[in-house]
Amino acid sequence: MRWHTTNYKHHDHETGVPVNRGWWLDDLPRLILACRLFGHRPVVDGYGPHKRGLDARRWVVCDRCGVRPDPHGNLDPDEWAIGEPYTEPIWKDGPSARFVTSFRKAMPQVPHHVPSPPGAWPARPTGSISGQMILGRHHGLLHIGLDIGAAGDEDTLAFRISINPLFWFSVQTEGFGQWLQRRLIPTGYETRQIGVLLDGWQLHWKLWARQGHWSRDQPKWWEGSVNLDLAERLFGPKRYAYTNAAGPELAWVHLPEGDSYQVQLRLKRERFGRPKSRRPAMSWSVEWESDRPIPVRHRHDGKSGGITSAAVAVADDAVTNNLWVTAACAQISATVAEQRTRYDYRPKAAEEGDNR
Repeated sequence: MRWHTTNYKHHDHETGVPVNRGWWLDDLPRLILACRLFGHRPVVDGYGPHKRGLDARRWVVCDRCGVRPDPHGNLDPDEWAIGEPYTEPIWKDGPSARFVTSFRKAMPQVPHHVPSPPGAWPARPTGSISGQMILGRHHGLLHIGLDIGAAGDEDTLAFRISINPLFWFSVQTEGFGQWLQRRLIPTGYETRQIGVLLDGWQLHWKLWARQGHWSRDQPKWWEGSVNLDLAERLFGPKRYAYTNAAGPELAWVHLPEGDSYQVQLRLKRERFGRPKSRRPAMSWSVEWESDRPIPVRHRHDGKSGGITSAAVAVADDAVTNNLWVTAACAQISATVAEQRTRYDYRPKAAEEGDNR
């Protein structure tokens, strides 16, 4: 048995998270008491329908504990179906994995898919348990979930629970829980998920949903969400809306380092609020676009990484006094200067000066 941990906080430099640690327990002995008392229950496992042109493999596994012989064998898909009991004898002194590997190396002309019997059952099957503990802020408000891995997954079972901003805890097993896995997912290679997630005012649920896979043909009760925000249900979600107010106008942006860039400006009236709300937040913004990138940082290839378009906010007084072009150029210059300071960028001598 081996135990080790790692401190993820040192790698991620997270703020508001005093503890973020992962842990592993490897080479844990599996009890498999029923199999030790009554013996293993060998069945045929594998993948692929046996049709012309399609790849298929068959091997032996214990239907009760999920342990495979060593080696697990290479059966003929023409003769053995997945889930069928394996009725041939499995000898304690059967071919070992070292023997099969040595034989294939000595006889490279023998194809790997040639049928071969399974070896002996492992005398001391082991598994592992791992997990992660986070204390502090994280994503979501409340989350409880259980994943049941398929036969090809690294994790057999995975459980997680979190309450933001208190803690986030997860635990995964490898090998442990294979009896439940084989009862619930006897065939296929799709992990199933069960859980609920409360993120803001949105409640998400998964009831036997397929991990990383969604189809419009699947039952609706597998996964879904409901909005608990009463204001959003009555007045609609908050959204931004823009209308053209003036422009386009050409202007020059002068940066503190001495370089200048011509930009095209468009004044926009910005509305933020719910569609049915009578009091949305109104403001002004200016969209700008440059014919060539304004460099703000050095790239790995030695060139300068820059921006060609963005938007900045301008005050109501600037629009009222028809000074929105001047205000927008000043705001663009300040924004670019701030980014250059953040990335420690200094323009080259060829880029300095007035480029007009």
